[in-house]
Amino acid sequence: MSSLPSIRVDKSFSFKGGPHVWSNRYYFSGGTPSSDANWKLLFDAVVNLEKTIFDGGVTIVECVGYAAGSDVPVSFKTYSTAGTATLSGAAAPGEVCALARFSTTARSTKNHPIYAFSFWHGAVVQTGATNKDKLDNAQKTAMTTYANGWISGITAGGVTAVRATAGGHTCNGALVEQFVTHRDFSPTTSV
Repeated sequence: MSSLPSIRVDKSFSFKGGPHVWSNRYYFSGGTPSSDANWKLLFDAVVNLEKTIFDGGVTIVECVGYAAGSDVPVSFKTYSTAGTATLSGAAAPGEVCALARFSTTARSTKNHPIYAFSFWHGAVVQTGATNKDKLDNAQKTAMTTYANGWISGITAGGVTAVRATAGGHTCNGALVEQFVTHRDFSPTTSV
């Protein structure tokens, strides 16, 4: 169990002929919202920032809050918030995603740097024969702004949530990779 609270943001998009829900979980330092109402204020702040990294093909459907040391939800809120980004590239297949790497000052027992990662599906790639594996420039800019927002802190609900690792290491920098990558979903059959 993590020593920090976290928020899970669930998104939905069309995948293999039907809707598919996927999520990102964000651990954060800066305190725990003191009430259900404060959790919901923090959810709203995160959703208002995260919706800007997706086009209208991705919809944020739910946020779930977890207190430190527990995987039992303490708060949740449903949404039907579509992405608001205007992107000129081509939609990538569903399992293709953008990768954000969040750095920390912590080191592993083998002296390797410790990072937090976010894989954001709903990636849009550049068009043209040589750029099909590059993230759309506008989406990369929006994702970088969002990632940096987690570094500077998202203030709402009586806390300033700063991205951290599940192990409790606060993040101090973010990089959105230029090239898209791949993350498998659980097995899904075609409709």
